[in-house]
Amino acid sequence: MTNNIQASVYIITLNEEKNIQAVLENVKNFDEVVLVDSGSTDSTLTLAAEYENVSIYKQDWLGFSKQKAFALNLCRNHWVLNLDADEICTKEFFNEITQMIKENTYDALQSYRVLLRNGEKIRHFGGKDRLIRFFRKSSGRYEIKRVHESISVTGKIRSTSASILHYENLTLSQRFEKANRYSELKAEDKLEKGDVASIFVIVFIFPISFIQFFIFKGHFLGGIDGFITSMNAAYYNFMKYSKLKELQKTKDL
Repeated sequence: MTNNIQASVYIITLNEEKNIQAVLENVKNFDEVVLVDSGSTDSTLTLAAEYENVSIYKQDWLGFSKQKAFALNLCRNHWVLNLDADEICTKEFFNEITQMIKENTYDALQSYRVLLRNGEKIRHFGGKDRLIRFFRKSSGRYEIKRVHESISVTGKIRSTSASILHYENLTLSQRFEKANRYSELKAEDKLEKGDVASIFVIVFIFPISFIQFFIFKGHFLGGIDGFITSMNAAYYNFMKYSKLKELQKTKDL
């Protein structure tokens, strides 16, 4: 198939053999796919090497924002698209991309990301994530964050209702481990910004967060899965501020 989308896709990976074929198949029409791997020990790189438009690079882990910035700098096209290894673009999203490249009047595309957990859409009141993943390379940059990285764009931003689909197929253990790992990284970011964790926040953040997610964001609609999601979100917030408090004590010694 002809690579007819003149843009670069960049993806960071680590042991993504379960997901990598789906995302690379999804973007096989792009001129270039830059894959930056931080030490996979499974068949991720073997599978990726089967695609002619994929260039593989190896880079020790730098942190989310720095790793993505490294991958971004390797892209050779003026237009770039960032995807995680478990994300798939819809046909409508691709149509928006090709139209933007053709018109060349905007600098970035703000779209939706829809979470599908084990193939099913999550039931809740909350709106879908809005994010920028496609943009003019010269207009985008990453703010230095250890986690929850996002692109900052200088220029005109176009909004669309088209979506990127996020296929999360993690076990409960993996979801809890991820929350624990991310809470530590977020606590370190907060410490650098000068944020503090009060006793009040540590005591009440768990029940407040659970009520916010389960009741006000409507995760009760998801039954036991919604309950678990709300508990995990509350756990993440509790651990984030508890670890921030611990880091504050260490810093003061």
